[in-house]
Amino acid sequence: MKITAVRTLLTTAPQRDIFMKSRVRRSAALILIETDTELTGLGETYAGYFVPEMVPEIVKFYEPILVGQSPLEVDVLSRRMFTAGKFWARVGLGSIVLSGIESALLDLKGKALGVPVYELLGGRCHETLPCYATGGTSPHDRGELEGKVAQYLSLGFHAVKLGAGLYRPGHPILASRTAQEARDVEVSKVEFLRERFGDTFQLNLDAHMDFLGEADHIWNLPTAQFVLQALEAYPIGFFEEALPYTDMRAYGELRRSTTIPVAGGETLTSLEEWRDWLEHKPFALAQLDASFMGGMMNFIKIARLCELQGVSIATHAWSATPGVAANLHAAFASRNTAVCEMAAYNPTRPELNTHIVAPLLTDLWIEPPVIENGRVRLADTPGLGVRLPEAFLERYPFEPGSGEFSSVTGKVLRP
Repeated sequence: MKITAVRTLLTTAPQRDIFMKSRVRRSAALILIETDTELTGLGETYAGYFVPEMVPEIVKFYEPILVGQSPLEVDVLSRRMFTAGKFWARVGLGSIVLSGIESALLDLKGKALGVPVYELLGGRCHETLPCYATGGTSPHDRGELEGKVAQYLSLGFHAVKLGAGLYRPGHPILASRTAQEARDVEVSKVEFLRERFGDTFQLNLDAHMDFLGEADHIWNLPTAQFVLQALEAYPIGFFEEALPYTDMRAYGELRRSTTIPVAGGETLTSLEEWRDWLEHKPFALAQLDASFMGGMMNFIKIARLCELQGVSIATHAWSATPGVAANLHAAFASRNTAVCEMAAYNPTRPELNTHIVAPLLTDLWIEPPVIENGRVRLADTPGLGVRLPEAFLERYPFEPGSGEFSSVTGKVLRP
């Protein structure tokens, strides 16, 4: 079996969640590897969520390395691609795109050998894993906030992650202006949810500090310490991205100063970048993304580096289905996985998903994972367990300019 072509498939589909009103669409960059047999491999690079237009040219750069080669030699081909682009792709966009190519190779190899990808990564370490529903922004309206959490718990989750700050359409408050205001917003929100739900679920918070526009106030280390110190009185599962990724030392100081597990790492793009950060012990919970950090094989290596430090890992998975699948396979093959991030829908109980329309999340599974009693169980379908439905690209054609970014003067994100 030989590779005959490597194609980038761009698509834009609706993503409407009545509890997440900030955006109504998303784009994805899927990588399709074709062979001289009926078998193909499908992967995803998370770059397609942000800069989809840039992905095809980078894939074309790597395609000559793959065409004519056996897709079973994933290690060899990945090393060749890394070497060819090492002057510009050791970190950053090149590494992110390689994630999608490698995922497609592993998907193809798994299909060819008749095994799930986690078997290619060293074997499954877990029968099930805890998972949480990513809830995005926290509605300013208390009734909406309560309804959002109640709906997500009804899907079978026992944990929910919400954004720090509060959100009103047209008037987002993604980061408070003073340390006292930030503290008051988070404490009042947590108190409200505990009053309504008690301790029936794990609450995680995400300050999104690496995704704020120029008009927002970025927390510094004293602000983050002040907020987390106040939240120590409440049961918080973890606090994600309390600081931007501009100072790994500050993250280390924050982790040492609080009893709340400090989570982060989703924007680190390679093994080399992760190795440098881990020297400063910045995270109590390291968030790895197989569709962003050079691929699943890098995920496994970084997970093992974390394990040597006694650090648990979590998946970061806000990509479309192939990226989520890649993260799940890597998570199940890592001993120190503590929890998996999932979009807030139940893949096997569509009747429960009345709040959401998101084809890129729901329509690409061959056999979706099962979410039950707060845990996720991965199917044993060969490869990643994903496929591209017939006419999907025709139904959801790509819309240029649909990537997500931080709004600044001169370039403002549209819903």
